[in-house]
Amino acid sequence: MFGAPQPTPFDIRFVLFRIPVSITPFFWLIGGFLAYNPSFRDDRLDSIAFAVAILAILISILVHELGHALVIRYVFGASTMIFLHGFGGVAIHDRPYYYRTPQRLGRIFISFAGPLAGFLLAVLCWGILRHSGDVIVSGSYLAFFLHIVCYIGVFWGIFNLLPVYPLDGGQIFREICLQVSQRYGMEFSTGISAVMAILLAMFFLQRQWYFGVFLFGVLAYQSIQMLQTRRF
Repeated sequence: MFGAPQPTPFDIRFVLFRIPVSITPFFWLIGGFLAYNPSFRDDRLDSIAFAVAILAILISILVHELGHALVIRYVFGASTMIFLHGFGGVAIHDRPYYYRTPQRLGRIFISFAGPLAGFLLAVLCWGILRHSGDVIVSGSYLAFFLHIVCYIGVFWGIFNLLPVYPLDGGQIFREICLQVSQRYGMEFSTGISAVMAILLAMFFLQRQWYFGVFLFGVLAYQSIQMLQTRRF
């Protein structure tokens, strides 16, 4: 899961900071679904607010993936591509690296770079809102956009750092476990991933946010399958 999706004739493709970006149609479908999240739309129902919410989701996820991709390209010297799909996004790099392969700390840095980029973007938007004075009118579409970017940058960044594989936190946790124990680190990290994903699915079920239930339910199933494969 979260690998590069199959290309379609309907993908939107462009280059940003010399990094190819591809947006699949499924991304817009899920983005539209998320735009109706009450915590995003703040009871707004007009078409402009809906479009603003989707734009905020797009920029937030793109910045997150750029965090990964820029570190891969400019720190470790590998070419990379960004795919935005229905479950968020993924930065894919060529193997092997052209110049040097990152060691464990390097791989952790790559994983952490995405949430860090989101946190920095959230801080920037929060600073603009706080210090704009009367330039940005409260309740305006611009303020609405900045609030959503802050929300996604903080809360998705936190959830993304939880030890659920293959989210960034799951990859970081796996690297730490393997550093502690090459023999049992993989199984331990996968077991924690399964338990955490189940708890998160139950958490979102209580709040009737069914996309979160589906996402973490799939991740829990994936972790359980990985654990069974390693044991048998």
